[in-house]
Amino acid sequence: MGIIKERRWMALIFTLYFLLALGYSLLMPIWEAPDEPAHYHIAWRLARMGGFPTLKNNYEMNQPKTFYYLGSQIIRMLDQVDTHLSDYFLPREFKEIIRKSERRFDWTADNYRFLLGVYALRWLNILFGAGALWFIWKSFQTVASEQTVIRIAAFALSALTPQFLHIMSSVSNDALGTLAGALLFYLGLQIINTRSNMLTLISIPLAVILPLTTKLTVLPVGTALLVIVAWKWMFNNPQKRWLVFCGVLILFGISMLFFLFPETIQTAAGEITWRLFSLHKNAWTYKYLIFIFDQIISTYWGKVGWLAVGLPAAVVIFLTLFGLIGMLMNAQNLIKTRLQNPQFNAWMATWIIVLCMIAAVAKNALTTSATQGRFLFPGIGALSLLMISGWYDRLPQRFQPDLPLLVIVFMLLCNLALWQFGILPIYFQPFLD
Repeated sequence: MGIIKERRWMALIFTLYFLLALGYSLLMPIWEAPDEPAHYHIAWRLARMGGFPTLKNNYEMNQPKTFYYLGSQIIRMLDQVDTHLSDYFLPREFKEIIRKSERRFDWTADNYRFLLGVYALRWLNILFGAGALWFIWKSFQTVASEQTVIRIAAFALSALTPQFLHIMSSVSNDALGTLAGALLFYLGLQIINTRSNMLTLISIPLAVILPLTTKLTVLPVGTALLVIVAWKWMFNNPQKRWLVFCGVLILFGISMLFFLFPETIQTAAGEITWRLFSLHKNAWTYKYLIFIFDQIISTYWGKVGWLAVGLPAAVVIFLTLFGLIGMLMNAQNLIKTRLQNPQFNAWMATWIIVLCMIAAVAKNALTTSATQGRFLFPGIGALSLLMISGWYDRLPQRFQPDLPLLVIVFMLLCNLALWQFGILPIYFQPFLD
């Protein structure tokens, strides 16, 4: 496949990403995305009052603050035009409506407001998502440098996953966390393929700082990057003193963060401790495990509006089996070709990131029953690559060039089906009443 044709595929996928993400941002009524009112309220209060709400007044105040600082700047700019454009308005909320196919907020044709501030932050996140996809694509060029079809198909799977599009087009810090995770994925692969210690010295503090400043769901990717660094220098770098030096650098960086931003460190430490050492009261019961597994896979592939409306169960099961089998086939192929594969180390780094992400989400699922699938999005590129590459190696040669088209068509149909049979009849009603 020539470079010109490859660029056309990329242009098509990016175009579909922007069109679908914009569609989600306009079709989903304000506040129906996960925790959207709380995330917007923090940025709005910072813009209007110059300070943050208390944890008592906003349950998301234990989140890293970078997204809210950026969002508050956009709200301030809109306020220069008209303060009504970025008001914080909540209609009556039906808190008991969760996991039900109904609107959680009492929006009607009479009270629905086009709050431009909310949409502006949704569109900002779409750009963050596009940035994440760019780093994912650059990472694919490193891992699968000679396998263009795999790169394009895996990129299409990442960009067009319905839940990814939905989360990237809503108000939260998930998109910024996904961008940070994609950057760390890219840096980890570059560390594997370069002998420069300078890149490593830059990446190590980023692995610590980015989870604390964007979203803690990036922490597994940051941890994986540190494991990659230790692995490379332990086995491939004769100058072991660099490993000691980096350990000292990490400790120094954490100490500086503690003295400069003590509240951030304390909040993060409390959150991490809770998620690592706490268990849901029913954590090890069969009923809870089945429930939480179903929730994880549903909220990874596509379930919108307070966990209520998603892809049909058959589609979710198919995609999950497709992904798991593809990953297993990739692992089998890597074991067979470990001595002949020039990119073996890069593939192993990809696996380290995926395993860290899965372990973190699995442990978090034993702590809380809150939506889990989107917590995998900082590593969505690595996950998609492993899923696709395993299947590519098993496809008959005559069908391999068609894999990107098959992925694009199927994921596009999934998105349109979710719109037609879920979002439009349930959440788009304010415009139809």
